[in-house]
Amino acid sequence: MARKHTPSFIIELPLVVTPEDDRILQSRMVAGQRLYNGVLHSALKWLRRMRESNDWQTAKAIQRGKKSKRMFRDVRDRFGLSEYHLQAVATEMKNQAGWQNRLGAHETQKIATRVWNSLFEHMKGVRGRPRFKGRRRTLHSLEGKTN
Repeated sequence: MARKHTPSFIIELPLVVTPEDDRILQSRMVAGQRLYNGVLHSALKWLRRMRESNDWQTAKAIQRGKKSKRMFRDVRDRFGLSEYHLQAVATEMKNQAGWQNRLGAHETQKIATRVWNSLFEHMKGVRGRPRFKGRRRTLHSLEGKTN
């Protein structure tokens, strides 16, 4: 059943913050950026290893259909390339870095989901290779799962 669309809107308001609040926001954005880059690095490494495997080559040689989709999914699962696995990796990276007070669990999971979406489109050939976030191409926002 198709999902019903309700009218919605977005409003952007400038923040008026104290220097202390600005410092806290900047540290959280930097932590989010570094976490994104760490998760992306791990995911690209697993993707490269997966594509080098014989199972991937076999699935790639099969004519497109249900069997090839199942084989691709099995190979992805074997190499740990799933949204939930990336979320677990992101949580572990955040905890090892000591960013528990900068990033919450929901923000960490959404960062991993962001990496997964870009990586999955790259795997399907829809988009190019995902890029790391640098000084000029930073995260513009952090997203959570709840209000």
